[in-house]
Amino acid sequence: MPEFDVMPGNKAVAYGVKLAKVEVIPVFPITPQTTIVEYIADFIANGEMKAEYIQSEGEHTCMGIAVGASLAGARAFTATCSQGLAYMHEVVAQAPSYRTPVVMAVANRTLGWYWSLGPDYSDIMPELNLGWLVNFAESNQECLDMVLQLYKISENHNVLLPSMLNLDGFYLSYSYERVNLPEQELVDEFLPPYKAPFPVDPTISDKWPSAAIPPPLHTTYRKLFEEVLEDSKKVISKVDAEFGEIFGRKYGGLIEEYRCDDAEAVLVTMGSMTTAARRAVDKLRSAGERIGLVKLRFMRPFPASELREIASHVKVIGVVDRMVLHGTGGGGAFSDVKSALYAMDERPKVLNFITGMGGEDIPIDDFITMGKKTLKAARKSLEREVEFIEHPFKPSETSVPTEGEDISIFPGSDGCAGCGASIIVRHLLKVLGPNTVIVNPPSCSGVNYGGVVAVPWILANYAAAAGYETGIYRAYKIKGKADKIYLTSFSGDGGTVDIGLQAISGAAERNESMIWLCYDNEAYMNTGIQRSGSSPLYASTTSTPAGSVWKGKPERRKNMILIMAAHRIPYIATASLAYLPDLERKIKKAAEVTRAGKGMAYIHVQQPCATGWYFPPEKTVEIARLAVQTGVWPVLEIDEGKLKVNIKPKELKPVEEFLKPQRRFRHLTRDQIEEIQVEVRKEYENWIELEKLDKLPWY
Repeated sequence: MPEFDVMPGNKAVAYGVKLAKVEVIPVFPITPQTTIVEYIADFIANGEMKAEYIQSEGEHTCMGIAVGASLAGARAFTATCSQGLAYMHEVVAQAPSYRTPVVMAVANRTLGWYWSLGPDYSDIMPELNLGWLVNFAESNQECLDMVLQLYKISENHNVLLPSMLNLDGFYLSYSYERVNLPEQELVDEFLPPYKAPFPVDPTISDKWPSAAIPPPLHTTYRKLFEEVLEDSKKVISKVDAEFGEIFGRKYGGLIEEYRCDDAEAVLVTMGSMTTAARRAVDKLRSAGERIGLVKLRFMRPFPASELREIASHVKVIGVVDRMVLHGTGGGGAFSDVKSALYAMDERPKVLNFITGMGGEDIPIDDFITMGKKTLKAARKSLEREVEFIEHPFKPSETSVPTEGEDISIFPGSDGCAGCGASIIVRHLLKVLGPNTVIVNPPSCSGVNYGGVVAVPWILANYAAAAGYETGIYRAYKIKGKADKIYLTSFSGDGGTVDIGLQAISGAAERNESMIWLCYDNEAYMNTGIQRSGSSPLYASTTSTPAGSVWKGKPERRKNMILIMAAHRIPYIATASLAYLPDLERKIKKAAEVTRAGKGMAYIHVQQPCATGWYFPPEKTVEIARLAVQTGVWPVLEIDEGKLKVNIKPKELKPVEEFLKPQRRFRHLTRDQIEEIQVEVRKEYENWIELEKLDKLPWY
């Protein structure tokens, strides 16, 4: 018998992936997508699912892994949204060219400003015309069901194109609904294992993409895409019908009609807003109004013929858009609907309502208003074609600093209790003072401290923050102000050791005179405690959970000090918030190096995170001190190639004293603790040996 459960949309997607028996799953965290891959991690960690689960350093690589796996003949899945989807855009465009039937969930979120977390479809707009199938789900049940349907559609040898499943961030991703969980045996009957027709596997096939075989002429190539997408419409309808026969649920194929039989006007919606629109249609119907609803389930391929059929018996269509094609005056769905109807000899009027941007709720009353305006247009000439349904934001008054106050940071923040980053940023600005500019890739600190500092705080692209910093420095240099302003990052470990590493390496190679400060809380804390390249061996995170199969993170952390030393920059240091005089001295040294134009200074500060390491918030400094005293966090500096260990305990404490207070390590066995102890001792002794050299030999 099928089971029911109450779950958020992200978990419904994860269950779909599990039921589909996906084989390769590359991941990178971004809100509000992240819990999809966390649920999948739990399935794998506890032996409920077998798959290659790959922690990438950024979305660009993440999609590359998915395409590579699909090329080799594996069933692949990934998930992202917003800025992450934009970052992987180049590889997203490549996926259909290679005919790889990847399925990707997109938990829609506003594109263009990092802390606009609400959903609209600005993130999916740039991807609409790349050759992917693009589907929108209304409910959590539809999320699960469409994962299964999309694999069946995409893997059809007459299609072989990747698919995007769009679910509204927060409205679906984190909201709980009752979901039917299909039986695995029925899913296996509906969705057999993927058999790639020409896998990149010379033991199976001799027909695969090759740089030596030129593609057809570009125009011809794109024409073929159109033919395939047109053919996919039949496959979509057939798969939906088959799904309905097996599981008792079907969704209408490309569109779903609601109360359209005798309608003189219809509203067109997509995604989760459709539920409220249905209720509005019901209320208008009860008042005697002849109005219906059309849900766009697929934006690509676009259901042009289905819409023309509906348009042939209605007087007006009101399209509700959660996306704007800036510069055209209207929305994306509106543009496509108008285009589809243009060739009709007699076509209805088409209105456009743009609303819900940035995640703003679209209540039933707004849909009633839009419905009435659409019905009015059926009886009168159009007053205006496009209307924004707005609820203007009224910002509250905020306190401002007293004029003339010479302070760089104000009291208070939104940080978690016990957040060590507040200690670090306060001492950073205590040393550097008010003539400081901070560049911050997305991290906890952007939310918690960006609004309380009294200096410029620039929120930069995750993968390009060092590029922002370089551009700012070069502008100061050419304007003769490089020796008057301190320029520093304030970056988490994800923005430093993973996604940001390429840009940091480029800045280090050029030896830009700027400070890069990493506050390292050893995971992606801002998106929910996922592992980063700086997470230590065996640490339990939400993407490396400790289960019956997995035992936490299986890899050792990156050694960023030696990575930066390989670039031969003039100053590199580690520091601890438990030893503030040492931290302040190193910030001052970095400032002197950069202001003198000598080049880049890199400071890496360990920041124990009470929330992500699971210890009482009053223990932050104590945990930081234990990290130094056990040798887990050596405090050192490299000044023009000369390495010095700054804090040397007379005798290192057992590493267990550092591990035991933290719940992220509570699963460790005695053998694992001993393995960590050996690694810590070995690395600490290596630093001591390097200190004996007059200079690191590669400087």
